[in-house]
Amino acid sequence: MDLFIQEIGHHLQIERRQRGWNQTLAAGKAGLSRREVSEIENGIFRGSILKVQQYALLLGLSLSLEIRRRPTLDELAGIFNED
Repeated sequence: MDLFIQEIGHHLQIERRQRGWNQTLAAGKAGLSRREVSEIENGIFRGSILKVQQYALLLGLSLSLEIRRRPTLDELAGIFNED
């Protein structure tokens, strides 16, 4: 399992529980199925990131992603150069 996805789900679950909502109620409010909410909260959802964002917004959270380019092998030498 991806720890990043699990962490997102855990935060969303905490927010839902603080509102006193069960998964069925939260799913209905977010326009998702209860199964989707369960999968999101358990870090196993493999659907659209837009659905995760939709759920986060319902709970008053924002979801932001950052796209970074990985360094190439040639660039790695410069990163670890200890001159």
